[in-house]
Amino acid sequence: MPTAPTAPARRPPTRGVGKLLLKAFLLLLPFSAVVGSYLVLDPFQVLYHYDTYATQVIPNRDYISTQLFVDNYPQHRYQSFILGNSRTLAFTVRDWAKYTHDPSGFHYDAFAESLFGVWKKLQFLENQGAELKNVLIICDPQLLAQTRDVESHLFRKDPRLTGELPFRFQLSFFRAYLARFFFLHYWKLNLTGQVTPGMEDLFNTRGGGIAPITNDMLLTEVEQQIAADSVGFYARNPGLPPRPARSPVSPAVIGPEAREQLAAIWAILARHHTNYHFVISPLYSQEALNPADLAYLVQTFGREHIHDFSGVNELTKHPGYYYEASHYRPLVGRKIMRLIYAKDSTGIGAGRGVGN
Repeated sequence: MPTAPTAPARRPPTRGVGKLLLKAFLLLLPFSAVVGSYLVLDPFQVLYHYDTYATQVIPNRDYISTQLFVDNYPQHRYQSFILGNSRTLAFTVRDWAKYTHDPSGFHYDAFAESLFGVWKKLQFLENQGAELKNVLIICDPQLLAQTRDVESHLFRKDPRLTGELPFRFQLSFFRAYLARFFFLHYWKLNLTGQVTPGMEDLFNTRGGGIAPITNDMLLTEVEQQIAADSVGFYARNPGLPPRPARSPVSPAVIGPEAREQLAAIWAILARHHTNYHFVISPLYSQEALNPADLAYLVQTFGREHIHDFSGVNELTKHPGYYYEASHYRPLVGRKIMRLIYAKDSTGIGAGRGVGN
């Protein structure tokens, strides 16, 4: 009986597999380059340790402030703290030390700070064993309204404050590196020194620096430009829009969660017998803090600790007291501190902005 012909032995499809692997490699090569550049360049300065932070990219100020505290506290043993959002740049430790007599205070702020963030920072400081001798909290309706963490890489809280997994925190920055092809614009900035039009919101175009011990935000170059030619500065930087004819009043923002967090803040300050003050910022818009919110702050912390400079007053009347519509200058901070600590009631005028 004839035997059936045997099928030829199949050769392993090495050539096909090789082509597939080569295509996969070529496809992954650009992504690998992006990942590698992120790990090497660390554009947001959140991967590695730095002695000073002077980034071209707008940083996560919450992370930088926490890291500088952790680095410096063993040597400097801070006892005085300024907390709040970026408007705290008007209040420097050097100016504040005239009243606290503590030159090594720490500026513990964050961009777009929240009530949640202030509470968590005070809780973190207490857990680190810090003595809260003096605390100055700079707030406004936006800060009081925010009682939870946010997803944005720029504004989310350091995981050492919240207990969030560090991986999730770091992942948000890598995603930001990819979003809007940020990495291409970052490479361009490093190669040419130029910021792509339309990407200014992601890069530091104003200059300035961070004091390595106190963590003060310093806009020395901007102040020098104003001193040399204030008219020219504001003509080149038209950031002060016309204000409404009638001063607006913010909606009431202190709800149940905010009340719980304010109570927790009060408890921490009370445990440490802290000399503390709340400053309600004098906003360029002349928006007044809602009377219900002001009354609740006074009820919780005591009238002598709440200083309301919102609304229309001698501080908010002067456009030259502001860099742009969001931030006021250190000369305003010095005026406010003199009112709070030196009890000098001159120079502000009557109304809500008197503080006490």
